[in-house]
Amino acid sequence: MANPQYHMAKITAILLCCSFSLSPTLNANSLAIWNPAVTLRSLGQQQCSISGRVVDPNGLPLANVRIQLRGLNSTRSDKDGYFELTGINYGKYQLIWSCVGFESVSRDIEIVHEQHQLGLITLQAKQHSLDEVVVTASRLAEHINEVPSSVTYIGGKALDQQRQINDNLPNILMQKVPSISPSEESQNNFIAKIRGRNFLVLIDGIPQSTPLRNGGRDLRTIDASAIDHIEVVNGATAMYGNGAAGGVINYITKKPQKGKKISSSTYFNNTLSLVKPNETYGYNISQVFSGQIEKWDYVVQGKIGHTGAIRSSDGTVVSPFYGLGETRSYNTMAKMGYQIAPEHRLEFMGNYYRSLQDSKYVGTTGDFGHSPAIGIPSDTVINGGTPYNKAFHLKYDGQYGKTAASLSLYYEDMNTVFETYNQTYSDHQGARLNFNTPFRLGTSTPLSLIYGVDLLKDHTVQKTMKDDLVTPDMNMDNIAFYLQSKLNIATNWILKGGLRYENIRFKVGDLTKGGKLTVGERNNSDAFVFNMATRYNKYNYLQPFASFSQGYSIGDVGLILRNGVPLSQIDPKPVVVNNFEIGLNGRMTMWDYQLTGYYSTSKKGNTFAETSAPGNYELIQVPQRIYGLEFVGNLRPTQWLSIGTVLGYMDGRQDLKNDGSYKDKLDNSIISPFKINLNTDFKLTDRWNIYLQYLHLGGRDVFPAAEYNYGKYPISGYNLVDFQTRYKYQKLTFLFSINNLFNANYYPTHAEVRGATNEGRYYIKGRGTMANFGVQLDI
Repeated sequence: MANPQYHMAKITAILLCCSFSLSPTLNANSLAIWNPAVTLRSLGQQQCSISGRVVDPNGLPLANVRIQLRGLNSTRSDKDGYFELTGINYGKYQLIWSCVGFESVSRDIEIVHEQHQLGLITLQAKQHSLDEVVVTASRLAEHINEVPSSVTYIGGKALDQQRQINDNLPNILMQKVPSISPSEESQNNFIAKIRGRNFLVLIDGIPQSTPLRNGGRDLRTIDASAIDHIEVVNGATAMYGNGAAGGVINYITKKPQKGKKISSSTYFNNTLSLVKPNETYGYNISQVFSGQIEKWDYVVQGKIGHTGAIRSSDGTVVSPFYGLGETRSYNTMAKMGYQIAPEHRLEFMGNYYRSLQDSKYVGTTGDFGHSPAIGIPSDTVINGGTPYNKAFHLKYDGQYGKTAASLSLYYEDMNTVFETYNQTYSDHQGARLNFNTPFRLGTSTPLSLIYGVDLLKDHTVQKTMKDDLVTPDMNMDNIAFYLQSKLNIATNWILKGGLRYENIRFKVGDLTKGGKLTVGERNNSDAFVFNMATRYNKYNYLQPFASFSQGYSIGDVGLILRNGVPLSQIDPKPVVVNNFEIGLNGRMTMWDYQLTGYYSTSKKGNTFAETSAPGNYELIQVPQRIYGLEFVGNLRPTQWLSIGTVLGYMDGRQDLKNDGSYKDKLDNSIISPFKINLNTDFKLTDRWNIYLQYLHLGGRDVFPAAEYNYGKYPISGYNLVDFQTRYKYQKLTFLFSINNLFNANYYPTHAEVRGATNEGRYYIKGRGTMANFGVQLDI
């Protein structure tokens, strides 16, 4: 009779081979040679290892690829692409490979050998889609289909396409973000909001917003040519501090090109009015170098630009008051990274931005409903803009056992000039320490905890051009602690919840104005916000999500303090916003979509009204409710055609009597008009494509003439069509676009929000048809 142990080993081998043949994620390269002795060991006790090599589609090794055993430990590939995970028990796991610039790959594997050889793992170059990795929403690198809230991702291709039509960042955001306020078509974004609430602007996590005195320039603190992609969290978020009541806009800067010592991208374009070309010529020149040399990687970017005079549809020069015409802009960015060890990386980023106007014109006063403010020749110096915005960021990423750690130290310094009247100085410095520790509940339920601390010191002051105080000196010191959890149940169900506690110390200096002394004061307050959300993503075509999240803002206190109002009279405590949203998103071969409904409430919303004296405002804080609907969809019926749309609708009410009635309408500085963007991309050949986009902004007329004031003038709305064509020949790309193709005659929404206030100086027309011709060389 044969040896019984031999028969048992043989049966076990047959069963193992059968189980492997049924697994779609394993192949011959994934299996080591079977050893009968292995099957006789206790699978729950044996310590094993997983190894392999990561390469690109050309077979070249990929260094610094993160290999994560979901819920457990992780490692990174070395310079030759090899990796090894050790100390693993026998069992079933999910393994994930991720690397900047490449699509992530995941596999379900079963470990039954001491040394599990995976062979070659090939990562494909990343194509921008709804599956992009984002970190803004929850400070955790994850795909959008794992985020249980509304997120807008503007990838590199879409960003480049938009900036070649109109490189003003507020214009780009207006086209792609459903519920952001329309572009003011100026240097400013004074009334810009998301879902009717203030938002926080970041550059690689560095705050750009100036909440103590809104400089209105935070959307224009870096040039679009330095940005890799943009992540937008729509709605209040508890993961960030002051200013994130409406959401977060995070500009992610260019990333190094891995695997090459040097790569280069050169871009040059020319702009000219097709209505009346005289004095309208402008240009942009940008250069980006990037690469990797052993453990070092780098990005160096530079841009010089000049815009000519802006002419409206009738050829008249638009008033230069806060305008973008006759403006010179510069941007330079340097980013240097060093891979200290496979699990430890250091990166430094510095960015300098400058945009100053030097106009030959001055603006007239406008007459609302009759005639706009225009530019007339003058020797008066008009030089508004941003003399400088300097941002520095030192970041460390490391892995300590199961825990991933990130430390960011930053400093940001900005000077903003409001024409020749006054200016603001604002600087921030701080630190962000973030940890991510994965756990496993039972054998199949991974849990991640994201936790850390934020430190921020914010200083802002508004002065005249002679450095006399317009506002008191304002300082705010914040320390915040946060905890976020992410739980995956049965693979397809995601639960998230978290909280943030923030201590705010506010200090205001003395202000003497008109012979009146307003004594400085101090104010200490706390903010406590939390969030919870869920998402079910079993089916690609239908993934429902629901979330509740809080955010807060202290409002533009400097706007009121500059009138000599004591700090104690305006109560600068945080205004907490509750954001409820429910939505669906999905994707199939030909289409993808996201549909979101939201409802936002606050017990003390901020509304400003201009008083009889131009430039003086009063603050109205009453309960508010804002609600709306958003839709983003893309359809690709053939390889040569893609169609997309972005839709945003909102409305709201406030309770002026504070009696629970909510009968009063919110004004047009808060509620944006209905918006729809339609776009089509025709791929005529492999080298040539044509892109068209249509933007409709609706009207809003809800206040009687007797109430006309700031935000209550009627909004007329407008329609714009843009055209672009691209032709690629080897390493050269030729670009031609027309902004406002049909020369629409219109008023930007902001012009009508301000209406006749401030002597009608904001009441300007939008720009007429502009042509752009450019060429790009990629090496």
